[in-house]
Amino acid sequence: MGPITLFDKSFLQALSTDEAVWFDNFFYPVVAPLFYIETLADLYKNPRDGKTPEDEVGIIAAKTPQLHGGPCYFHMELCIQDLLGNPVPMTGQIPMAGMRQVVRDGKEGAIADVSREAKAFYRWQSGNFFEVERLHAREWRIQVENIDLSAIENAMRQIGINSKTCKSLDAALRLAEAVVTGLTKTPSRFDGMLEVLEIPPQMRPHIKERWKRKGRPPLRAFSPYAAHVLRVELFFRVALGANLVASTRPSHKVDMAYLFYLPFCTLFTSSDKLHRLCAPLFMRPNQEFVWGLDLKAELGALNSHFSALPAEVKQQGIYKFANRLPAESQGLIRKLFERHTPSLLKPAAVVDPAAINKNAHKKLLEDVKRWESAPTIPASRRSTSESLETMIIKRSISRTRGSWVQIGPEVTDEN
Repeated sequence: MGPITLFDKSFLQALSTDEAVWFDNFFYPVVAPLFYIETLADLYKNPRDGKTPEDEVGIIAAKTPQLHGGPCYFHMELCIQDLLGNPVPMTGQIPMAGMRQVVRDGKEGAIADVSREAKAFYRWQSGNFFEVERLHAREWRIQVENIDLSAIENAMRQIGINSKTCKSLDAALRLAEAVVTGLTKTPSRFDGMLEVLEIPPQMRPHIKERWKRKGRPPLRAFSPYAAHVLRVELFFRVALGANLVASTRPSHKVDMAYLFYLPFCTLFTSSDKLHRLCAPLFMRPNQEFVWGLDLKAELGALNSHFSALPAEVKQQGIYKFANRLPAESQGLIRKLFERHTPSLLKPAAVVDPAAINKNAHKKLLEDVKRWESAPTIPASRRSTSESLETMIIKRSISRTRGSWVQIGPEVTDEN
């Protein structure tokens, strides 16, 4: 498990299944809801190379991370929670969807069951789709095709945003930030901010009342995550008006939405040119954009390295023989580890098999079951992740994927 890494669909599509196995093994992927939606939408994509749309979705599903990482909450849900006073982490943690907090013996923990997304991707690999998923795929494809970016472009030009008044992406960001700064100066501007963010009307009075009680602070102080989303959205609109981003590709709006999830990662990898240009503008100093094709080449080299191992070693499962980056890997991935997770370059601790307590596994399972049966804490009383005693993440993992055994034979199917 390496740096927490946001990825987009273009990156995963470019990987072979074997390369995707190594991405999953050496990184901690953030599965954005947009990736799930975009993948499903391919059910209504024109087939190519003799493959059906179901084949295309199944291929991507087979590459989706299983061993590490997890699905993130939808950005709109996070915006609403942030505006209501429930802080959203902005320093590289994943606000993992489906996680519930529990209390046991006066201590608090968190449990994430196998996600709905993981269960769906597992079905999709076998070509098993629910009818409601097909309907959602069709609706999403229609929505994307009907996006009219030229209307946004024209609206921006009517207020004076054009290629003469805004000549660079940096300038577009400065304009967006100036607008964000001014959106909480008056109640009417605050209302406009909620409109731009498309906050449900029934939630707006509660949010506005909280803002007034807090003394009408700037948006960045009141709701940092909502301010981030708004910066991205306004930047995109300004860039369209200034012809810095083409209005002829409706998919640009979807591509930009991946940037809403930048606060929840250390790295962002993509093979999309728009991401390459825009993502670094919104990243913290300790974050990094990684060009997807460069990372793909490194993952391919890792695959070749491990493929040369003896068959008896490979049959043990990659979680045993590939739990550290090999010394032979001296390229991009090692540099990323050195900058962001240097502790994972240290040799793994050597465990004496004779010193392992035979009952340790049984005791651990019993402890997990006790946490699972503990009462759930109401959302209004939940703690931050730093104060949790334990965190349990359940996963559904294929024993084999691509050319690789992921989990060795000593782990039975029921476990």
